Amino acid sequence: MFQNVKDHSSARQVHNWNGIIGYITYLVTAYRQSDIGKKMLHPPPGLNMKALSCAAMATQTLNGEGSPNYTTEIRPWSDLPEDVLVLVIKRLLICDRIRFRAVCKGWRLPVDIIQGLFFPVPKLPWTMEYTWRKTTDSNRTFSICKLLEPDLHRRPRSYIVETGMIEGRSDFVDAEACASRDGWVLFSKEVKGSLLFFLFSPFNKQVSSLPRLESDRFDIATFSSGPNSPDCIVFVAHPPESGKICISVYRPCGDDKSWNSYVFDLPGYFDSVESVAYMNGSFYCYFGCFFRLTCFKIANQEWQIIRIKSLPTYQNVMVNDDASVFTFTSQNYLLECDGELLLACSAKDTERHNQDCFFLFRLDWQHKAWGRKNAVGGGAIFLDKTSFWVSPGGETENVANRVHHHTGGSTDFFVSPIDCPLGSLEEQRKKCKICYHPCTEGLNTIWIAPPREF
Repeated sequence: MFQNVKDHSSARQVHNWNGIIGYITYLVTAYRQSDIGKKMLHPPPGLNMKALSCAAMATQTLNGEGSPNYTTEIRPWSDLPEDVLVLVIKRLLICDRIRFRAVCKGWRLPVDIIQGLFFPVPKLPWTMEYTWRKTTDSNRTFSICKLLEPDLHRRPRSYIVETGMIEGRSDFVDAEACASRDGWVLFSKEVKGSLLFFLFSPFNKQVSSLPRLESDRFDIATFSSGPNSPDCIVFVAHPPESGKICISVYRPCGDDKSWNSYVFDLPGYFDSVESVAYMNGSFYCYFGCFFRLTCFKIANQEWQIIRIKSLPTYQNVMVNDDASVFTFTSQNYLLECDGELLLACSAKDTERHNQDCFFLFRLDWQHKAWGRKNAVGGGAIFLDKTSFWVSPGGETENVANRVHHHTGGSTDFFVSPIDCPLGSLEEQRKKCKICYHPCTEGLNTIWIAPPREF
């Protein structure tokens, strides 16, 4: 509790308000930087705690003679005025804003007020590092989960989501990240012949559990939006067998609390699903070869094999008439780019010490053909289990016209301007500002886009 005192000095009143705002801001950010409260938090130097405990909450009115009158009241910290809470939350970074609203019910500003503050939503994806390990204590799990912002400032910012012995994380042990979107990550694990899927948000530590899927194998899994959205669909593709493929879908906000599975015909030469992308209400599956592409439409559960009529030729792959010889590898990524379907194919330049590079292809829907795409017009591409295209402008200027790539658990990021000769990852990396640094060795990693509402 803090007590308000009569104060006929408006200057002191403003000073005390600033003390409250500054102290709360300090507590929230320092708590994040202290490994989730493991270190004792002390007031910042120069903050007068006695003055803060008597911070002016005076209400000024005018008496009949036009002179100001001041009244005082005693209010709990959980009942600060809304305008003060707004001033505090404006000073905080995205993760700190979420923690601030979670302190108590009184600090949980209404959504319409938050939306009215016009916070700039981070455009670039962050990195989530994580591991959950079984311990001798059956009720607790050893947990490390961190979020890393791209290095757009003087120093990279990292946020410790949780660390140490944590209860309620037994399902997380041995779970693998399948996809991420809107601040959520889809995890999976095999449990006694069935598949367990769940969604986890490291920004607020919410968990959305899904029912068991009665299958012991799957090729790929993803989802369309956050689980709180009525449009959220969890999509799972199972390995093809005997000219058939099984697709399982689940709606977290739907009335049906079980998985729906559909079996479709598939040519025998279609192998396992290598990459999947969601676009305009459909899931597109890439089967590891240019002409092996399918579409599953959510609205009517329709399965369609997209008949590719023209494939990229050797000339499509050539860059600046270079005579290098390229060997395509098995790392290929399907993604949506401003309403277009792109395919990013990794390759090695065998004439240049097997240097890594990526080639981008765009699907021409009219001619059903893959064509070379040399640039993304100032945007950026991020490749992983879920691949992102980020629109130009704002934060993207720091990484414009580049491909960022990493695989789960990797300790390195490869950065490359798309429209430079050969797209050589190692050569171009030396010339660019590095916004994504090597990950922590021993931890798994995945790109994750910050939630839209914050």
